[in-house]
Amino acid sequence: MKRVFLILIIIICSFELKAQEDGTYYEPDDRPSFYIGLGSGINSYTGLAGVTANYIIDKTLFVQGGLGLSSWGFRTSIGLRYDQSYRHGFTYGINLSRSSGIDDIDLTFDSGNGTTQEVNMRFESTTTFNLKAGYNWWFGKYNTLNISLGYAAAFKDQPWVVKDGSTLSPFDQQVLRLLSPGGIVLELGLTFAIQ
Repeated sequence: MKRVFLILIIIICSFELKAQEDGTYYEPDDRPSFYIGLGSGINSYTGLAGVTANYIIDKTLFVQGGLGLSSWGFRTSIGLRYDQSYRHGFTYGINLSRSSGIDDIDLTFDSGNGTTQEVNMRFESTTTFNLKAGYNWWFGKYNTLNISLGYAAAFKDQPWVVKDGSTLSPFDQQVLRLLSPGGIVLELGLTFAIQ
């Protein structure tokens, strides 16, 4: 895992050096103020799949919002994104994401002895505070492709309730912690300027 992160950092840094050589930047006052897009990822501000909106409030500072579908219900987010340059470059962000939860869901767990156990549960709504850093590649005149890594701190440690009285094993609880909001953030997104 450490090697993967090291390789990603080296690749991102090489793109940053290449972007500095280009020297082609758009005049920030000529750019459109509003962008819409598509996003996907793990613990991302759009969830597994969703739509984004970005509004420039000061040259390289954006208000960012997202709406999508996550493994924990619908996800809504709002936050700030700072771009290091007007074109290719690093980007940093903070946001709050809220997952709606799922009121009634039946899950099947492996009991460990070859049999399965069906459990009726409720996934409670939960919020995360996300910090992320990434890289933007501009294409076309004002459109971007971005990838970000970060961490989402969940406000609830165990945002689920077993409704049918079943007992979850430690392994089952670990699986639910992996599915629930919080942990490593990996985002991929496209944005398109509205002119």
